[in-house]
Amino acid sequence: MQVKSFSWVGVSTSDFGRSLRFYRDVLGLEVWVAGDEQAILKTASGHQLEIFGRDEREKQLTSSPVVAFEVDDLETAREELRLAGIELIGEIGRWNGFAWQYFRSPDGHIFELKSSPR
Repeated sequence: MQVKSFSWVGVSTSDFGRSLRFYRDVLGLEVWVAGDEQAILKTASGHQLEIFGRDEREKQLTSSPVVAFEVDDLETAREELRLAGIELIGEIGRWNGFAWQYFRSPDGHIFELKSSPR
């Protein structure tokens, strides 16, 4: 088996509206499908992030993902998060042309922004 990329990530939330605004308005993900306290958002490349606000079983299964969102300009994206009041965790990490910045979503989940070498 060879995994080429991620296609879907699920994450629970205790405040669906706040999380939807964060992923849509701050990270710029497109709302693809939305329902009662549940939505699937897409990145520009088509990868899916599903947020769950009501389903307790899904909340248990999706409580601690670690996902990196690929960006072209890490420093600019980092500043956008900071200006939006998002908690940055540590400083930018760098290794072999990769760079990343951990941050905490409004629900306390840890994610990262990442840029890869060209």
